[in-house]
Amino acid sequence: MQYRGKHYIVVQGIEPDSWKWTVDLDEQTSKSGEAKTRGLAVSAVVLLVDRLLTRKSRSSAA
Repeated sequence: MQYRGKHYIVVQGIEPDSWKWTVDLDEQTSKSGEAKTRGLAVSAVVLLVDRLLTRKSRSSAA
């Protein structure tokens, strides 16, 4: 899946209420985490990507 040009995956973990996510931030950097629901996992990806893109736009504007 993609959000704002960043590729990410969300998969169900082995344990109940366990969802794992990974997002590729650039060619060399990826971040991952866990959440209790699929929706929370997707929200974590969205927040991470939005923060990254906000920082990049601020640094390029300065």
